[in-house]
Amino acid sequence: MKASRLPWPIDLANFFWQRKILGRSIPLLASFKVTHQCNLACRACPFHLRPHADISHMSRDAAVRALETLSSLGTRIVVFEGGEPLLWRDGEYRLHDLVNCARRHFLRVAVTTNGTLPLDAPADTLWVSLDGWKETHNDLRGNSFDRVLAHLEKTKHPRVFVHCTINRRNWTDLERLARQIRNLPTVRGMTFQFFYPYGLGEDDLALAPQERRAAVGTLLTLKKKGYPIFQSSTRLRAMINNRWRCHDDLLVNVDPDGSIVQGCYVKSRGTVNCDACGFTPVAEASGALDLIPGSLWAGWKLFLKTGGNG
Repeated sequence: MKASRLPWPIDLANFFWQRKILGRSIPLLASFKVTHQCNLACRACPFHLRPHADISHMSRDAAVRALETLSSLGTRIVVFEGGEPLLWRDGEYRLHDLVNCARRHFLRVAVTTNGTLPLDAPADTLWVSLDGWKETHNDLRGNSFDRVLAHLEKTKHPRVFVHCTINRRNWTDLERLARQIRNLPTVRGMTFQFFYPYGLGEDDLALAPQERRAAVGTLLTLKKKGYPIFQSSTRLRAMINNRWRCHDDLLVNVDPDGSIVQGCYVKSRGTVNCDACGFTPVAEASGALDLIPGSLWAGWKLFLKTGGNG
């Protein structure tokens, strides 16, 4: 892999030049699932239900080859996911080694974790899943809330965000969650997405249209009150009816069997239903490519801004 940690203004200017002027289908962000194995059995997730066979856990060599492919495609950001990515091992190697490898070659590297393990991965950004305050979270994600909160309170990582998947069981809990998270000095802010019905064994937790509209209204009100919600208001409003221009080729998916597919997050993982889309990161990235100011600002705050919260 060629080292490509250029100064971010130069690297992103080059990316936009190739996408906007030269018309090249270069992915911005990789969703990199190193394993389907997990220590939780969350109601909204189908991935822990996959068989724990070789194809559900990537080897170190396969992971490095996948990173090389992503680099050759021009990918700028890699987000390691699972399952629970911090469970990943291959002999003496653990996720921290993959993260260090990726950081030498990509603009930014992040990890999305359920927060039940120490938050010490050397990524640029850590996203910790928290799907409500204690009772709600434990109902959706098992009896894990106290462990997650303890790790959030203890972490020394400089860029930690809480991420919540909104569904029919937790959408009325958003204000209480935001109020508590705002009081955690170790957390920079919050991001949200909406439950997507993969239809692969997870619970049916999709919001009714009026619930989704109300949930977006709550988030917009919280943003106006100064809560550190990092999605842009324009993209949140667009998620109500999913009427936004999707550049799904900004995303490339890596799965534990080594397959690499460019396009929608669901493309290699379930049935694509755009009307049910809940993937606010793709909506925000698409907005940034279309040079929508709020989306550009959100991307800068999430991946590029240094120092301070907000």
